[in-house]
Amino acid sequence: MKGFGGKMHKAPVNIYFLCIQNRCRSQIAEAFAKEYGGSNVNVHSAGLEASDVHPLTVEVMREVGIDIASNVSKRIDMKTFVASNVIVKLCEQLKERCPIVPFGIANVEWNIEDPLVPGKESIEAVRVARDEIKDKVIDLLRGLNVPIPD
Repeated sequence: MKGFGGKMHKAPVNIYFLCIQNRCRSQIAEAFAKEYGGSNVNVHSAGLEASDVHPLTVEVMREVGIDIASNVSKRIDMKTFVASNVIVKLCEQLKERCPIVPFGIANVEWNIEDPLVPGKESIEAVRVARDEIKDKVIDLLRGLNVPIPD
């Protein structure tokens, strides 16, 4: 499989999606990457802190036919981090607090707004984030030359 500037890589590509709490955005990204990348990717997600996967996250993914009800929130694992081909940071807050991405690992930043700001949570905001993340995941996989089903 070609990817990373035309360089040949053997499947699967290791992708690690990171966020602050691993309760929404990174969970959604992980689910879409697994759905569209299939056996061509190894996908994980984590946060600087662990939190419960938010019920609205589970609900909006169920709306698109992806069940993440059994997912659990995880903290960043440095073995997974350094074994990744691509690190995707889904929020601005990670810039200052995330471990430095080593040379040779693609560092991608999406800066997607947190749809679960305390006191302002809404299913519509989570749907907007879900749809934005879906598009970005598909673009990422295409950029890595990962075959995407139609």
